[in-house]
Amino acid sequence: MLLNHSSEEERCAHCGLQLHQCARCRGVAGPFDRFCGFCGYEMVQGERRPLWWRLWFLAALLPVALGLAYGIAQARVH
Repeated sequence: MLLNHSSEEERCAHCGLQLHQCARCRGVAGPFDRFCGFCGYEMVQGERRPLWWRLWFLAALLPVALGLAYGIAQARVH
C-alpha cells in the first residue's frame, strides 16, 4: 500500500488515520480500503520488490552455514 507522500499528511476525518494513495491512478483511498474506489486496483498488493531484494537472506545465512560446516569438519578431525 502506498502512503500519501505529499508534504501535508492527509488524515481521515472519521478515525484520524493516514489516507493512502492508489499506485495505479493516484486516487485517494481510506485507511481501511482494500480496493481503490476509482480504478478498482487491489491496494494491499503494494509495490513489487525486485527478486534480488530477497537474496539478503541467503547472504546472511552463508556465514552461518560455512561456520557450521567448519565446526563439523573440525569435530570429525579431533
